[in-house]
Amino acid sequence: MADELLVHKVICQGGLDTSRNVLAQGEQSPGSATQMVNYEPAVTGGYRRINGFANSYGTVAGVGSTLGVNVVAGINDGILACRKPSSGNNYLHRWNNSTSAWVAVTCGGSPTMVGVSKVRFTNFNFTAKKTVLTDGINPAATYDGTTYTQITHANAPTDPKYAVDYANHLFLAGDPAHPSKLFFSAPLAETDFATGNGAGVINVGFDVVAVKQFRDSIYIFGTNSIKALKGTSSANFTVTGVTHDLGCLATDSVIEIGGDLIFLSQDGIRPISGTSRIGDVELETISKKIQSVFNDISLQQDLNGLSSVVIRQKSQFRIFFSASEAQGIIGGIRKAQEGFAFEFGQILGIEATCAASGYLGQYEYVIHGTSTGKVHRQETGDSFAGQNIFSIYQSPFLYMENPEQRKIFYKVTTYLRSEGNNEIVLSTVYDYDDNDAYNPSNYTMTTVGASAYFNEATYNSTAIYSGNPSPIRTTNISGSGKSVSFKYVTNSQDASHSIQGLVLTYGTGDLR
Repeated sequence: MADELLVHKVICQGGLDTSRNVLAQGEQSPGSATQMVNYEPAVTGGYRRINGFANSYGTVAGVGSTLGVNVVAGINDGILACRKPSSGNNYLHRWNNSTSAWVAVTCGGSPTMVGVSKVRFTNFNFTAKKTVLTDGINPAATYDGTTYTQITHANAPTDPKYAVDYANHLFLAGDPAHPSKLFFSAPLAETDFATGNGAGVINVGFDVVAVKQFRDSIYIFGTNSIKALKGTSSANFTVTGVTHDLGCLATDSVIEIGGDLIFLSQDGIRPISGTSRIGDVELETISKKIQSVFNDISLQQDLNGLSSVVIRQKSQFRIFFSASEAQGIIGGIRKAQEGFAFEFGQILGIEATCAASGYLGQYEYVIHGTSTGKVHRQETGDSFAGQNIFSIYQSPFLYMENPEQRKIFYKVTTYLRSEGNNEIVLSTVYDYDDNDAYNPSNYTMTTVGASAYFNEATYNSTAIYSGNPSPIRTTNISGSGKSVSFKYVTNSQDASHSIQGLVLTYGTGDLR
């Protein structure tokens, strides 16, 4: 018999952690996760099952994969996509809201998509809103909503892969014939690469794999080195070394989020952030908690197929690995005791060959393309384009200070934030998943509806007047053991929900 009833409180925070041993995680980070699939760090606290996506933009005309997508306010209706044409040269398409259809853009200069694996967009505005397209096979080209123009100046690179605008110059890099050179245009003239007009070229000393503007510099990435360019014109552009000990493994992993520039390096995700010492740069790994995940990915995946996207309203980024059965990584910024920290989870079920995000008016659009030429909009609906969303959150093994003392478990109270009807399967795993331990049958928790708020509820919708947006579900459980882990699983098209914490009621038994 138990001598007394005790309670153990767990607050869901910390995200996926595969770096700690089982004893340390249960004691030091009880609210973290040993499994976290299709859950994200919630802006309202806890772990939230992610939203779905919908095929809002149909299929781009052509053959093969969607090669690139772009969200750009001020150019047509804001959504652009690229795909190899079945005939001709018109690989760029714009979405027409009024007809809900793609419109091919006339692409002069006879570009080819043979050998192109990805088309990258870079938006800029010297005197008018434009976007520049680069693919490593064709000359860079600009599009302003009306005219597609190739950059064919004699001094310009013929097949650049990367572009960035900085100090009113357009920089191009990654030309297979000049892999270590950074070309820049004349000021405010993206097609003019005449040196007499202020254009030029810089040899950075290594093969360039990515370029990105951040604060007052351009960061130039190689696989084992990083340099920074500063200045305002060809007269004072200077390149300095940042590090020669590490670099970037995936071009499209370089993104800006939360005031930092982050990238996938040899040992995980690293930021480039300015410190309090002027001119200094701080490099530290932010993904140590999921180091084993990145180690597996780096060994098994072709990182050239990686895509990434930022969801600004959630302070979140997502990385997709196109060759890994629709797997990916979620990283979100959460306030912690020491300031702010990244929390991570895994994605399963979103196949993306390219991705982009941006604001059109007051709304953020997050889109991705697929291997079949479709363009989906994320953060919409409760399914993956009509398919169920599978999600799983598993807590660490909780042993309540003494890993050798037997406990008798009575109930677990789960604190939820429900956004509609939910059915969540709860299972208990005893004694560190020992094969000899008895684990009882699964339990099912349900919630019906979510609260209705004035001027927000819709008649006959799933919102229920005076409903509870934060239901507490108590589940009577059975069994005993030295430790217990709780696993929450869904596989449905139910509304999203957040698991914010849990309280375990138990009694202490004998010490064996």
